Amino acid sequence: MTRIAILGSTGSVGQQAIDVIMHSQDFEVVGLAASKNWRQVLDQARLLNATKVALYSEEAAHVANREKKYMGLQEVEILSGSEGLCYISSLPECDLIIHAIPGFQGVKPLLSSLESGKRVALSGKEALVCAGELVKPFLLSDPHSIIPVDSEHSAIFQCLIGEDRRAVEYIILTASGGALRDLGAEELSRIEPSDALQHPTWQMGPKVTIDSATLFNKTLEVMEAHYLFNVPYEKIKVLIHRESIVHSMVSFMDGSVKAQLGKPDMRLPIAFALNFPERKKGPVPTIDLASTKLTFEEPDLERFPCLELGYEAGKMGGTAPCVLSVSDEIVVEQFLKGRISFTQIYNILKSVLDRSEIQIVDSVETLERAAERAKIETEKTIDMITRR
Repeated sequence: MTRIAILGSTGSVGQQAIDVIMHSQDFEVVGLAASKNWRQVLDQARLLNATKVALYSEEAAHVANREKKYMGLQEVEILSGSEGLCYISSLPECDLIIHAIPGFQGVKPLLSSLESGKRVALSGKEALVCAGELVKPFLLSDPHSIIPVDSEHSAIFQCLIGEDRRAVEYIILTASGGALRDLGAEELSRIEPSDALQHPTWQMGPKVTIDSATLFNKTLEVMEAHYLFNVPYEKIKVLIHRESIVHSMVSFMDGSVKAQLGKPDMRLPIAFALNFPERKKGPVPTIDLASTKLTFEEPDLERFPCLELGYEAGKMGGTAPCVLSVSDEIVVEQFLKGRISFTQIYNILKSVLDRSEIQIVDSVETLERAAERAKIETEKTIDMITRR
C-alpha cells in the first residue's frame, strides 16, 4: 500500500489523480492540500478518508475548521498557510507526494518534500523552473526523486529508462500548438480570452490553457526538461504535433528515436508516476494506431515568440527562470481579465526579463526576493501599456 498526499487536490490534475486512485486498491491518501476551496477539499477528505488537510488561505482554513463538524469530519486536522502546505508535503507516514500546486506558491512544498526524503510525482512545473538550482542536487543524488507528471516529461522519462544518458542526441518536446495555432498575426491581435481557452485536445485549467496558446507552456517545459534530465538547452527541441498522441521523443546518437504514445489524457502519466517502477491497468484505454494520424511541424516563432524566452532565461540562469515564470502568472491573470491583449503577453514578459537583475540562486529567500521584484516590474509594465 502506497500512502499518498495530494498537493493541489482541487485543481485539474489533483482531481484526475483522485480518479486514478479510486480505480486502484494500492493507494491510501493520508493528506490533502488546496488553495482556498475548503468545501471541495473536505468533500475529498470524506471520499478518501484523509485525516489531514491544509488550505493556503488562512480565511478558508478558519471556515473549514468551523464547518467540519457539520460535515461529520471532526477528526480531520486543518492546517493553513505555507507552513500547512509544507507540513502535508513532508508527512512522516507518507510515501509519495503528488505535487500539483501551480505557480511560485509550489516552491516551498516541493523543497520540503525533497528535504524530507519523499518521492515527488511532479505536475507543478513552475516550482521546478523557479527553484531548479536548489532542486538539482536532489536529482543528481537520486534521478527518481522526482517522477514527472507532465505528459511530455513523463514520456521522456519513460524513453530514457535503461538508456545511457551520454548517448542522447536530442530531447524533443511535442506541443499541440494550442487553441490559436492556425490564426494569423492580425487575427491573434483581436482574439478574446474565451478563444484562447478552447484547447483542441486537452482538458486543463485556465492558466495552463492560455500558456499553451502562447506556447509559454513549452517555454516552461524546456527549462523543466533541462533540470529534470540534466541536458543542455542546445539538446532540447520542440515540435508541433497537433494530435497530442506522441507525448515526446528522445533522439539518440545512433540515429534511432524513441517515442511514448498514448491518448491525450492526464490520467495516463499520473498513473505511471503513482505506480512506478511497475505498470498496472488504469482507467485510460489504449489508442487505436490504425485510425490515428500523426503529423509534426516546426513551431512558428514569429507568431508565437514566447517559446524563445525559455531558452533565453534558461541560458541566463540564476533567478532568470523564476522571474519569467512569476511574470507570466501575472500576465496571464491580466489577459484573462481583459486588461491586456494576447499579443502584448510576449512584449511584457520580454521587457521584464530584459530589465531584471539576475542573481545566483543560493536560497529560497533569494527566490522570494526575485519573485517579488518580478511582480512589481510586471505590474508596472502592464500599467504603462494600459495607460497609452
